[in-house]
Amino acid sequence: MACAANETARDVIELARTIDLPLAPDDAWTALWNVSNVARCLPGCQSVEELETRRRYRAIVKDRVGPFTVTIPLDVEIEPSEPAREMRIKAAGRDSILGSPVRMSLIARLTPGATGGSCLALDGQAEVGGKLAALGQAVIHRKTRDILDTFARQLGDMLKSRA
Repeated sequence: MACAANETARDVIELARTIDLPLAPDDAWTALWNVSNVARCLPGCQSVEELETRRRYRAIVKDRVGPFTVTIPLDVEIEPSEPAREMRIKAAGRDSILGSPVRMSLIARLTPGATGGSCLALDGQAEVGGKLAALGQAVIHRKTRDILDTFARQLGDMLKSRA
């Protein structure tokens, strides 16, 4: 029983979303590699810095989660598969005030859409720990859903302006 009391709270969130994009797959793939533009579609993303071309990035995300305002510097790694139009994305960081760890592993796969556009399928998991996880699954899952909804809408809008 003593071990259980020392465990840090953590919550695992499934990330799954399909986003219809208004660009043909080749054009959408090129647009997705404009990481600074795509990052602007992510709610709370304050900045993104490319450390290694198409491989490593540093981002800062600031957002409100329940009663907390969190600022999380994230180390982001991308493993692309050009022929498959697929990216494996991993991100990890820790909130600078609460010390809550955040990790994400995601596969983003781009396929042709039914009407000449593209379909971006996101599939993965996020894990939050510490005080953020202690807020409870309902709060964390609702916030994650809101972030994905906003990201999908803003990405679609950004790409519509390019179509």
